[in-house]
Amino acid sequence: MEFELYDQVARVGKAIGHGTRLEMIELLAQAEQSVEDLARITGNAVTTTSSHLQVLKRAGLVLTRRDGTRIYYRLAHLDVAGLFVAMKAVASAVLPTSGPSNAVQSACPEVPMIRSIKDTEEAFMLDVRPEREYQAGHFPGAVSIPMADLLDRAGELPTDRRVIVYCRGEFCVLARDAARSLRARGIDAYAMDEGVLEWRASGAVDLGKSA
Repeated sequence: MEFELYDQVARVGKAIGHGTRLEMIELLAQAEQSVEDLARITGNAVTTTSSHLQVLKRAGLVLTRRDGTRIYYRLAHLDVAGLFVAMKAVASAVLPTSGPSNAVQSACPEVPMIRSIKDTEEAFMLDVRPEREYQAGHFPGAVSIPMADLLDRAGELPTDRRVIVYCRGEFCVLARDAARSLRARGIDAYAMDEGVLEWRASGAVDLGKSA
């Protein structure tokens, strides 16, 4: 009996023990996604994507619904997002020089980062995720300008206060790329070092609609 209990927990660990499946969990923390959408975003074949999702489903980490011929996936519980965040924290603690957080920070050293929600007060919050993800839940008062439209709409951003850019989570490069591009255009832009994944996991930010 005791070993069976450990095996049940290990089953969850095995299901998330793959980089692509962790990326899918991050994406599903943003909004419900179809198999086709996840395949396009992750750059995998639909069949490969479906296989990964089935592993997550068998472990009870995701739920599905069918709409016509399409199957949509969502996180079974926000604790699934919390599990990913906890894994990131452990990886950064036990791999201090080569861990994920260190690698993310080294990738864009020229982009100033915002590390606390308290530092967002009176700032202009910019969400550069796709519009559909923004609609599923976003930072209170944040304005949506998807990354693909950013350069054409940069004139909509204020020049008299800080612009703080956020995206899907700590590993998402959209915020850093956007902040770097905006700073090159004279806008006082910063990247948030966390995003919707971490906020959903902690409940630190009321994102409105759930994914």
